[in-house]
Amino acid sequence: MKLSYVWVLVALFASVSLSAQKTTRHHELGIQLEQSYGFMYGAPLNFKTLYKVGASDKAVWRFQVGNMQFGRNYYEPSQQRSSWMSVGGSIGREWRKEMNADLRFFHGPLIGAEMSMSRSVSDVPPGTDNSYFYIMPNVIYVLGIQYRINPSLYVAAEIHPGFNTQFNYNDGHWSPNRYMSGGMNGQVALLSVAYQFETYRKGKTKKARGIVQTPE
Repeated sequence: MKLSYVWVLVALFASVSLSAQKTTRHHELGIQLEQSYGFMYGAPLNFKTLYKVGASDKAVWRFQVGNMQFGRNYYEPSQQRSSWMSVGGSIGREWRKEMNADLRFFHGPLIGAEMSMSRSVSDVPPGTDNSYFYIMPNVIYVLGIQYRINPSLYVAAEIHPGFNTQFNYNDGHWSPNRYMSGGMNGQVALLSVAYQFETYRKGKTKKARGIVQTPE
């Protein structure tokens, strides 16, 4: 009788261990074109990076980093030097609903912010040294359609209804002038392409144990 209990415990332990080893986590890596109409009107192609993760592809957390930009200019007549840098990002939740075998609808809230810093210095008398900083938080709701090219790759189009506001800092103080805007964030649609895969994790450690293809 005691031997039977031992075998039962061994079988249960093996079953739990095997189940833990087969537990997977869903990942998606992609890029997103910020302004889809750039293809038609020649606007700069500004890309954002996308990372999505979840227990499955039915609902994922979404992390997005905007295009980090920086530059430096020099104007000879005024001997003016200027430099600037901007960056943005967001975090949100995304849910998916199957429409057919290859097409699905997705939606969810997204909270983010964009920041920009610049400085302009001129040596021509009387001389100037101006610094500017602004931060623009935003709250949007993502609505989109996703099409599976194959089990590992998909393309998507989405719109971002929501609102944002801007705070400006100049010459050592915050400006009382602020603005708030809403609508579609000035964009017709955003296009993205992403690679999706799953990794094994052991128990609750979420440590990658290997890579398997996302099932169809």
